[in-house]
Amino acid sequence: MDFDVRFSQEATEDLFEIWLYIARDSGADRADGIEARLRASCLKLANFPGRGSPHEQLEPGLRSIPFERRATIYYRIGRDSVEIVRIRYAGRDEGRVFDR
Repeated sequence: MDFDVRFSQEATEDLFEIWLYIARDSGADRADGIEARLRASCLKLANFPGRGSPHEQLEPGLRSIPFERRATIYYRIGRDSVEIVRIRYAGRDEGRVFDR
């Protein structure tokens, strides 16, 4: 069974911020390429969402997968969907992102 992959508003904003950061330093073409690979990595969760590492200490049900040693994709598995919760780039502090 394939799951639908959905991006939270925060994850969509994260993608945009990552694109801006890379575009400023390395140009729009490089930012486009990294964003496309990040999205593709997220969409692959449709096939096997349980492969990520659990992060119950941050939030119940939260899991993550690494992306090219540059970013971490955080997500939750639902009954028939995967929600991309956040995408953190370049070692940003995850603890503060998930504090309530």
